[in-house]
Amino acid sequence: MPPVTHAPPLQIAVSPTRVAVGRALRHGSFWVGGLIILVIFLAAIFAPWLTPHDPSIQDLGQRFVAPVWAEGGSWAHPLGTDGLGRDYLTRLLFGARISLMIGFLTILISGTIGTAMGVAAGYWGGWVDLVVNFIITIRLTLPVVLVALVVVALVGSSLSLLVMVIGLLLWDRFAIVMRSATQQLASREYITSARTIGSSTTRILIREILPNIMGPLIVVASIELAHAILLEAALSFLGLGVQPPNVSWGLMVAEAKSQLLFRPWMIAVPGAALVLLIFAINLVGDALRDVTTPEGKA
Repeated sequence: MPPVTHAPPLQIAVSPTRVAVGRALRHGSFWVGGLIILVIFLAAIFAPWLTPHDPSIQDLGQRFVAPVWAEGGSWAHPLGTDGLGRDYLTRLLFGARISLMIGFLTILISGTIGTAMGVAAGYWGGWVDLVVNFIITIRLTLPVVLVALVVVALVGSSLSLLVMVIGLLLWDRFAIVMRSATQQLASREYITSARTIGSSTTRILIREILPNIMGPLIVVASIELAHAILLEAALSFLGLGVQPPNVSWGLMVAEAKSQLLFRPWMIAVPGAALVLLIFAINLVGDALRDVTTPEGKA
């Protein structure tokens, strides 16, 4: 009687994306940073329902009302009011909308430009790589803040212009990282096999290259998102960013700088919100880096 053999158990293939998401959900920094970003994001979306006040309505009879924790504070204005009697909590919530919108739109523009250039340089190489490297070198010689200041000062300040200027200045890191990642993938066996069987270049780029560079792309996007929000705040602080009646956290700090010695909470509140958002974005980016690097996958 022949011996009974048992078939090996079936192994279900799991996609790399699903594995990475699972590792991220077990990462403490991802949870902490993600929760903070989610709270700020939801507060920005539901700002009109979270406060009864309008961010641009002035009430000179309620100028410089102290926050609720200070003497003379009131729950009618939990974070107090500014020099024009506008509720500070309301302006903080609506300011989050502008800061997040500028940050994400900027990353969409810069990420698209940088990824396209980096993938093209890494996949085709040769003269394409030389041209892209030359453009990257030119971009790296230009100081971001100075160029943004000059352009906004000469052309004028508006939300759309601000997004375009920042987006066109922050693509270099995307291009550098995507070029390196694509070069590593272009020599892999499955890319060579795809070319051998006659797959088109478009199919190889979309189906083989892009899905495998999403890890470093997300990490760079998280870093540049924080950079874009800080750059917008800096331009707004200098008076060349977001303009009234719109409101952003950088503009709130700029408007309160004359009250630094008398009412420091007016700068501390939007400043703390900005620091908290950048801290949360960096936590998420750090967690994604740990998950997507080879060391983190071990």
